[in-house]
Amino acid sequence: MSINSPIFIHSWWRSSSTYVWLKLRQDASLQCFYEPLHEGISGLNVNAILSGPEVSLGRMLRHPAAEKHNFFEYLEPVRSGTLRYTPDLAYERYLLRRDQADPGLFTYIDGLISVAAGNARRAVLCFCRSQMRSAWMKENFAGAHIAQIRNPFDQWASFQVNPYFINSMMSLALLLRKSHPGAFAHIEGFERQARALSNSTGPRRSDPGLKPLSKRDVFRIYMVIWIASALQSISSSDFVLDVDLLSNDPDYQKLSARKFQSLGCTIDFSDCLAPHAENSGIGSPEIKEVVDDAIRAITSNAKSLAIFDAEAISLHLPALSPASREIISLAAQHA
Repeated sequence: MSINSPIFIHSWWRSSSTYVWLKLRQDASLQCFYEPLHEGISGLNVNAILSGPEVSLGRMLRHPAAEKHNFFEYLEPVRSGTLRYTPDLAYERYLLRRDQADPGLFTYIDGLISVAAGNARRAVLCFCRSQMRSAWMKENFAGAHIAQIRNPFDQWASFQVNPYFINSMMSLALLLRKSHPGAFAHIEGFERQARALSNSTGPRRSDPGLKPLSKRDVFRIYMVIWIASALQSISSSDFVLDVDLLSNDPDYQKLSARKFQSLGCTIDFSDCLAPHAENSGIGSPEIKEVVDDAIRAITSNAKSLAIFDAEAISLHLPALSPASREIISLAAQHA
């Protein structure tokens, strides 16, 4: 495959994205960019990148061990001052329509692709913040687009490994609510907090009358974002990489390796082992209610969140694990 035909992998936090990135990083024909929309990129410097792998952080996050700093592939543009990353790229325009203009994001991504091409290598961009911009990226960039999916229940369990994931998700939800006010209207506690924050005269307003959100309400917010993200990324993908099947099905591992081989990438998934609970699925009436509320929010209250193609979803459903397939199928049917 041509070095001018990049690979885009669209995932969300705690879906084994670091594992897949490290696997692809082993292919010398590729230049694999780790989380190109990570907010930490704005603070990158040459000394940090050359300091070696972030061992303590990797262990804390249960990431597989890396031989070099995760952002080592950014060294050249960081050193030359040509990276073109700006802090607003991480979250400010987290959801994009196919036809929206975003010259800053286009210039930044195009620059990364050019860096790899200048090294006679093919760019692989392994995102954790692109699922709700994957349709836009598919529209604006040629190449292969892959949706990396993990069932929402195991992914949610993995969110608990560090407060960063829930805290960042809550900030993201507040940003999404500004443009899509009906998305979380069914979560009364969150609406009260959001209204209080919007009426705040300062960035750290403290209201003793506001109660912390329950874990259930936080999960309800997560479920809205998970479904909207998965619908768009699956719909915009050339193929789906389901982490649950990749961890449990040797035939699926081989099939996925062949799909990457068709893109010119050599990869071995035989050691993939993402934690998986036996009861991952909708299961109880309480969980079913959360899923139904999230689907209703996306398909009725905030339809602008649902950027997807029903035919594409139908095509990719067989490549999903039962838990993810059930939820995505229900959401597509009701949209």
